[in-house]
Amino acid sequence: MPKPKHIITNTLLRGLKWYLDIKVGFTISNQLDCRKVAELIQIEIGSSISESTLYRLFLWQNNQNSPYLHTLEILAKFIGYLSWRDLEKDILELISYQFNYGALEEENNYSSLMKICIHFNTLKPLYNFLEQFPEQIHINKKFLLGQEIFQSLKSNPNKNLLFFKNFQNLPIVRSSLFEIMADPEFSVPHYEQGLKYYLGTLKPHQSTKALQDFIFAHTLLLRYYFVNSKKSKVLKTGKLLYNDLEISNEEIETIFIFPKIRFFTYKLFYHFMLSGFDMEYWRWLREEAISLAVNAPFEYQRIIIHTIIDTLQINPSLQTLTYDEFSLLFPAIFDKLPDYVKHLPINKKIKFLDPNASTSYTKNLFF
Repeated sequence: MPKPKHIITNTLLRGLKWYLDIKVGFTISNQLDCRKVAELIQIEIGSSISESTLYRLFLWQNNQNSPYLHTLEILAKFIGYLSWRDLEKDILELISYQFNYGALEEENNYSSLMKICIHFNTLKPLYNFLEQFPEQIHINKKFLLGQEIFQSLKSNPNKNLLFFKNFQNLPIVRSSLFEIMADPEFSVPHYEQGLKYYLGTLKPHQSTKALQDFIFAHTLLLRYYFVNSKKSKVLKTGKLLYNDLEISNEEIETIFIFPKIRFFTYKLFYHFMLSGFDMEYWRWLREEAISLAVNAPFEYQRIIIHTIIDTLQINPSLQTLTYDEFSLLFPAIFDKLPDYVKHLPINKKIKFLDPNASTSYTKNLFF
């Protein structure tokens, strides 16, 4: 008896791929990626989907969007759902959620209402609209909302300063845009000033959240200043973080892993500007990073590894050695990468480890 096929819409298919990309940790964009995903599915849940099936489903232009229901069930289980029906329900809920802020299918070249408001500086109604969103909404909804704001700001032909000034204290914007969609490449125009508005009058010792936000924003600024050879700003920001900020080991242990590992690691940038590469500090940092990563969840390991290897751009030979060493110490991370990654130059290898949402998953459900 032939297996039943299941016709799905383009939008639902994009939603399925969005979930699958996040699950595997890279954007599926070629046949070799499909081969790796098929391998990961077999290893993790013991079910088989061929690379050609995945390619036809997600990348083939002539796809008719009528996969076997059995294929959809396997993908749902791999992503972490009990059934395709459960996953389909969540995707449809997110699609419906995107309509709340005027998102439309980009294949028709429509702009969302949010993008239009930002591009035309019509911010008062947008503020009133976003003020309705509770900060505690589901992480995927917050992710999509942050994506829409991020892309709207990134493509804004006008200045973003007014948006940053007026929206920096809105909890849903702080959480979805500044934190979830943190932009270490500063690809959004005026992002530096945006982070300064985000910092505002934060007093780092007022609460754990204040300390975390303070370190988060200043470490992003420190990396940006270093990469762009702004020596005086590196020294000023580094002094603020590593000399003036009196922080105990107990306090640093309370903050989330992303600002914590940046705080530890970007001290190398500060020291490099002062007197060159600090090998003694590196030895301590290496041991600390391995210790933090050994028993950490998969995603935390990835955050730690990427931050360390990215920072070692200041010492290219050590960067390559550390990449190779960490690939042996943490095979669960590196074995999930497509096989061709091992042959890429180090700067491209690092991109496959990047956990930053703004650089890793910039496609929304309608893209």
